[in-house]
This record gives sequence, C-alpha cells and structure tokens, in this order.
Amino acid sequence: MHDTTSGPVHGGRLVIGVQQEPEMLSEILNSMATNNMVCNLLFSKFVKYDDNFKLVPDLITAIPTTENGGISADHRMYTYHLRSNARWHDGVPLTSKDARFTYEIMVDPKVQVESREGWDVVDNVATPDDTTIVFHLKRPYPDFVSETFYDESVLPEHLLKDSRGDLFHSATFHHAPVGSGPFKFDSWVPGSHLTLVANHDYYGEGPYLDQIIFKFVPNENALLVQLKTGEVDMFDNANINFMSQLRDIAGIHVYQTLMLMYEHLDFNTENPILKDVRVRRALSYATDKQEIADRIYNGVVKVAALDEFDASSYFSAEAAARATFDPVKARRLLLEAGWKDTNGDGTCEKNGQPLKLTIAASAGQPNRERTELVLRDQWHKVGVDLELANFSPTVLYGTYEDNGILKRGKFDVAMYAWLSSPAPSRREALYASTSIPPHGQNHPRYVNDELTKLLEQGGNETDPAKREGIYRRVQDILVDEAPVVPLFWYTAIDPVTTRLRNFRPNATQSADTWNAAQWYLAGPASQVSSMR
Repeated sequence: MHDTTSGPVHGGRLVIGVQQEPEMLSEILNSMATNNMVCNLLFSKFVKYDDNFKLVPDLITAIPTTENGGISADHRMYTYHLRSNARWHDGVPLTSKDARFTYEIMVDPKVQVESREGWDVVDNVATPDDTTIVFHLKRPYPDFVSETFYDESVLPEHLLKDSRGDLFHSATFHHAPVGSGPFKFDSWVPGSHLTLVANHDYYGEGPYLDQIIFKFVPNENALLVQLKTGEVDMFDNANINFMSQLRDIAGIHVYQTLMLMYEHLDFNTENPILKDVRVRRALSYATDKQEIADRIYNGVVKVAALDEFDASSYFSAEAAARATFDPVKARRLLLEAGWKDTNGDGTCEKNGQPLKLTIAASAGQPNRERTELVLRDQWHKVGVDLELANFSPTVLYGTYEDNGILKRGKFDVAMYAWLSSPAPSRREALYASTSIPPHGQNHPRYVNDELTKLLEQGGNETDPAKREGIYRRVQDILVDEAPVVPLFWYTAIDPVTTRLRNFRPNATQSADTWNAAQWYLAGPASQVSSMR
C-alpha cells in the first residue's frame, strides 16, 4: 500500500502480532523468525536483500565489486567503507573496530554461533581507519559479500568486550540490546510484548513511526480476533486457512508473498533406524507432499521437490524427478532393509522391534499439527508407526547450551522451516559433516564426505558454470541419501492495516521488517491499538 497523495508522516505506533516470543535478541546465537524481525530494527548489517532479491547496502556506502575496487582481482581481499554518521543507540560512534570485534566473536570457538559460514574463510582483518575494514581471505569465496554481516548484526565492542568466549551467551545485552538501527530497545515484558522506539539519530531515511510493538499471542485464533478488534495492526505470517476471514476485515490489506522459506523434515541419522539410507528414502517416497499442500494449506503453498527454488540456476531437474511420491518403492525399500509386518498389525518389525518413530514440531501451530496427522496416515500405509511429540518454540529451537531439541539431536524426525538464502553457499552450514551442532545447523547429523567436499568446493568456485554443476550434484546426493525431505515453499500471508505505507514484504532472510525505517501511518485511526 503506497501513499501517492503526500509524503511520509511522522508519529504513531504499530502493533505487530506474533505467535513466537524470541528466546533472546541475537541473530548470532538464534535463528528464530521473530528474533530476526526484531533484530532487523535494532541493529545494522553491511547488506540486506530488498524485496526484488537485490543486494543493497545498509551500514556500508556501496556494495564491493571488482569494478569499484572493493573486491581484489584474485577474489581474496574485500574492502568495505562504513557510513561515517552511524552511531550506537547510546551515542557512541560505530567504527570499523566494532565490525572487527563482531568478526572475532563470530570465529571464537567458545561462542556457539548459528553458523560460521563465510567467516571461517577469513585469514585476517585490517582496520586502516574508523570507516574502513578490509577482509583478507584464505581462499576465494564468491558469496562473501552476501554472507558476511547479512545474517549477523554488527555488535558494539564497548558494551560487549568483557563478554567474550563463554560469557557471550549469558550476556544480559541479548535481552536489552543497544544497536545502531532505526529503532531502539525500550522494554520487554515476558509473555506479553516487546517495545521499540524510534532512533532519531539513525543514519538512514526515517524512522517515521514513534513505536513498534511486538505482541506475543501464541494462539493464532486469539491473534485473529485481536486483528479484527484492532488490538494488533499486523498479523505476521497468518494461517492460510484464515484467508476468507482476513479478506472480510475492514481496514486490512492481505499481502501474499511466495517465500524462500521451505517446510521440511529432518531425519536424525544417529537414530539406529534412520541411519539406514533405505529407511530414509522409503519415508521420502511415502510422503505425499501434494496432499499436504492441498489438504492443509488449501493449495496456496508450492510443493518443494528440492531445497533449491525451481527458478534458481542451481536447481537440478534430474534430482527433482527422483523426489517423487511412490509408496510401492517405499514398501520395497523397507523390505530390503529388513522391515516386514509379520503379525498383521499394520506396523513393520525387525528383530522383534516395531518400526516406530517420533516426530517433533513447534507446539501451538494447528497446520503443523494437522500435517503431522496426515504424515502419520501416509507413513502408516507403508508400515511405519509415527508418534507426535511437539515442543514450545523456545525448547525446539533452543541453543546448544540450553539443550535445544534440534541442537542436541533429541528427536527422530523434526518438522520445521528454513528461510533459504539466494546464495547457495549457505548449505555448508546445513549439511557439511563439520557443521553438526554445536558447530553449525546440520541437525540431521548427516555425515557424507563427498557432500562436505562438494559444499566446500561450491563455496570457493567463482566460475558460474562449474558452480552450478557442483550444486546440482549436491541436489543429487540430498535426494538419494534423504537426510532431509523438503515439503513445500511457504506463501506468507500478512494482513496489515491499510493505514501502513511502504510495507514491502520480503521473501528473504532480510524479512518483512527490512525497510521498516520507511514505514509510516497515514489517515485517521479507526481504532486505537492497545496492549491488553
């Protein structure tokens, strides 16, 4: 909704209803979606993607390229120039030393970061002056600009210098952070809401809003009611099943955005049953993704054959053709693996042990719970007994130190979503054998030497054709070995007050709040948002 009659208006507050309350406010330690949305407002990054998948500068004055001298001819030196007017929310200037300090946090082996991808190729860092930072790489890494300080925010050295190493995770900073972004942290009432206020010293355009409040409403039906009553102005990622009701709410515009976020299943390959590739492939063949898309999501989502978007140059049509629904092949593979229903109860057994698995997902999300029930029925048809065991988001996605279910591998099958990056090198953090938690996000704990080597090669290769060949082979392995099963690409449904201008939904990790500094409210408020 763009305002064509007048310029931006200062003032007002926006209340965003979210189901998940962040565990903390740190993108280095936690990848929960709400955490990312909030951190986008509080912190600055070098770069972000706009709503057309174009990389744009944030804290830096220009995107480094070989043409402008920001990237050396051998692709091993990257020079960034920071904005000279950037300041931390406490008034202290932001300098290249803060960026170097953040790099040191990222590579500190005692800090259990979400991913060191891109950071681990840095040989050394130079800061010739307050606004210049130079990264010297050990080897070429073509996605360096789009990986470094894209997911991770620049951190203030003066506030965190005594929280290095083991102390970083427990720093109180992560619950009341001081950033340099368009909004400042104001307060956080656990179980209720989090309030941000405008940073009037912001180096960029805006902000125009006085406040942005994230209101935590775990129950999506309750959140829908609050949207109808005007208690919230935006419902982040609303249930697709609410579509007809959402369209009937006066003063609300419903945005639909096909996301780079895909729902998927992780198989814990350390589980004795799932260690057998034949069982994993059988479960992949037994999964009818189209039924899930149609029955649970009313056909609004797009079935995912691979974890690579089909418009991507890295998409392998050959691999996708093998990622099919085929219960006959599923039964055959289970039989080959020694699993057979000998007593006629519908569940296969092997050496007296029933083929029983448990699936974990985040609790309180009816579509995921309904998907689990559909999966249970689909897998039961090939002789697999699937039990449901869901957890609160903070427990499921918790850090390694906090014994998070995914990080600690305390699951058989897990269902959740990854927000993909337009850059393919990110897969090293998901699938390399060197990325098993606490050292990365390889939650399936999958070990494949060829895959690990390919992912490393793909991250180094600057020749586009060779690179595409590498990542297509990666797709082959992921389909044939099935440590993960992509289910579908999400369509984000964001009902937003029609008074909000410049809201431009973003399908990437930069998220819908990527340009919130330019948001403003126009026209009279029909209802007054209130915290209840």
